[in-house]
Amino acid sequence: MHSFIQRVTAAFSIIALAAVLASCGGGGGSADSSQVEGKGTVGILLTDKPADPAMFDAIIASIIKVELMGSEENGRVELYSLKPGDDPKEFDLLSLRNESIPLVFKDKVPAGTYCKIRLILDDLTLFLADDTPETLIGNKTAHPKLPGNGKLDLVVRDCFDVVAGKVLALQLDMDAGKSIHIIEKGNCANKPDKCFNFRPVVFVDVIDKDFDSKLVRLSGYITEIYPEVTLLEPPLIESLLLCKALPSEDMDNEGCVKVHFGEDSAFFDNVNNGGAPTPIYELRNYIGEDLTVVGWVKSWTGKDNDHDKPAEYYPLLYLEALVAELGEFRQVKGKVDDVNANHDPTNPDDPWFSMCLLSDCPENTDSLDVRFQPTLYENMTRINGTRIVSKSGELLKPQDIKIFLPVQVDGTPYDNTSQLINAALVIVDQSALDMEQVTGVIESLDTNILELELAADADPVCGAVTNPLMVDLINPLKLLTVIVTSSGSEILPGGILRVGQAVGMNGSCEFTGNYQTDNVVIVDDRT
Repeated sequence: MHSFIQRVTAAFSIIALAAVLASCGGGGGSADSSQVEGKGTVGILLTDKPADPAMFDAIIASIIKVELMGSEENGRVELYSLKPGDDPKEFDLLSLRNESIPLVFKDKVPAGTYCKIRLILDDLTLFLADDTPETLIGNKTAHPKLPGNGKLDLVVRDCFDVVAGKVLALQLDMDAGKSIHIIEKGNCANKPDKCFNFRPVVFVDVIDKDFDSKLVRLSGYITEIYPEVTLLEPPLIESLLLCKALPSEDMDNEGCVKVHFGEDSAFFDNVNNGGAPTPIYELRNYIGEDLTVVGWVKSWTGKDNDHDKPAEYYPLLYLEALVAELGEFRQVKGKVDDVNANHDPTNPDDPWFSMCLLSDCPENTDSLDVRFQPTLYENMTRINGTRIVSKSGELLKPQDIKIFLPVQVDGTPYDNTSQLINAALVIVDQSALDMEQVTGVIESLDTNILELELAADADPVCGAVTNPLMVDLINPLKLLTVIVTSSGSEILPGGILRVGQAVGMNGSCEFTGNYQTDNVVIVDDRT
């Protein structure tokens, strides 16, 4: 364990919990409870920036309260609070590296301007990595002390508005990769709680119709198919209504989402078609059944006139579908450890790539082979096969999958015995080859030419022994300041760089030997 702590200390020695806050317009008709005069609907989605899986197999955040903080007129609005007898909302942050899931939605929120979101954590459980990444049984755990009793105040630049009769969706992007401050005191193997500190950092962006959202994963039941009647053969499906897909807190709404299918969408049926690509119009046979959809949240600007259902079925979000999955699908994460350059797409036993389930891909780790399912044509209808996409949402080709890139795969086993999986969705983290996290203390600073010297917490950086590290600051530089006190943590956009500050950043190494970044987190620890 001692060598393990040394290794992770070299990679992470500062902080940060990051969140991107996103808003998306929307709303229902006049019968919707959100149309009550002066009231709107607010929802929160949760996601996470990557943490190094060589350190942890899971990071479980236990959330007991979420509030909006407004002006004196608006005051404090509780979106979610743990009720007596209930369990806290728990999320494995490492499972949210590539996509978002809903945390809470609530209507009857007073319209007005809000500038702060308060998030209260009850606990943070770190499951230290071992050689069994698919199970947490036997993992050592740590519970780092939460500053300010877990109270995190997220200050939003320029504030945001809740509008009567509209939906505001906020996306909290929790950066577990920079959240844990690893310290080496005493015997970490026997007392891991003493080896980790937790410090929060929050980045704030307000989404408009031009904002490219992160992939969102929603599960609910199919309530309605649009259009209901068509003379086309085969029948056309443009969209469906997916309800019980959003966790509603004291709401009249059924937590419905309007899901739209486009030319790049794919449907995989593991109920009657073995997880294979299936015509989207087959969804007509599954009204009332559970469905999982992965796609992008889009702007939702007005009343839904496509159906005559009661107001509680008006959709709160609009989702552009990438993949729809019916039935059970396996989800695995790891790194590409081999690519089949001579792949034969006509051979079902010939995978395109293999992946190991541990980040460092040791030689003795069994690999999982991943097979792509081809695009088919039936009755003049295109049936899309395996969808390959970057974390930023760009559709990729098989050739874009490279060795050592982190990947997440949804799929079904090829048979009951082999380590071969038929993929429905592959999410590729292309930035992993170019980006490297660096933390340390500023030794010198030249703001005129945007350069600083950093006493890095770890050598080497980008494969070279570079201490002090020369850092080029790229305009426009994004700064964030985290103030940690005994009563709580406040995360503020902006800040001023000074010598002696503890900072963290994500950037890349250039051929000149310098490190380049366009983002710096400043940590002001006053505890």
